Amino acid sequence: MHHAFLDAYANLNSPITALSARIKLLCWAVMSVALVLCPAWYGIPAIGAATALLWGLARLPLRLAAKRLMQLAPFLVVIALSALFRKDGGILFLALTAKAVLAVLLTLILISTTRFVRILEALRQLHVPVLLVDLLSFMYRYTFVLEDQVLRARRAAEARSSRPVPWRMRWRVFSHILGAVLIRTYERAERVYLAMCARGYHHE
Repeated sequence: MHHAFLDAYANLNSPITALSARIKLLCWAVMSVALVLCPAWYGIPAIGAATALLWGLARLPLRLAAKRLMQLAPFLVVIALSALFRKDGGILFLALTAKAVLAVLLTLILISTTRFVRILEALRQLHVPVLLVDLLSFMYRYTFVLEDQVLRARRAAEARSSRPVPWRMRWRVFSHILGAVLIRTYERAERVYLAMCARGYHHE
């Protein structure tokens, strides 16, 4: 199976890649907070320029940004749609969309230039709660297992259909696949937790 690893560009020779994971985490946190709190009329252009500079220093391909933004575009637009029902909603909608795009780009710079293991180590060094770090670790490890299950279920559904499937039927098949994957995810989580408890795992 092919996996789109989050840190596929962590081996690039760039100034951002060479930085310590702790420094990158702290910079990401500071810029994310500034992005949330800054006024739209001058804060967004300033952070946008800084993000573009960091992206260039990281030497990441533009197709990576385009691909991820296209994947997340429906969610970003849905989040910002609530602003249209307020006074001056058009301006607020644009501001929320711009902030969401910049937040995605900042996160992409962090996770694309840093091995995920290094990020987890940096979180522990910064005294982030152990339970949260463990959850992030399991999320990263089992994402690829779940991706394999989705791909297998999709191939099985395609193998059973010799004719083009209408869009309405495709949504029905997708809902069945999603339901099966969710059930298997819950069952796997139970088995993993019980196995960890049997080996003495505990958290404070």
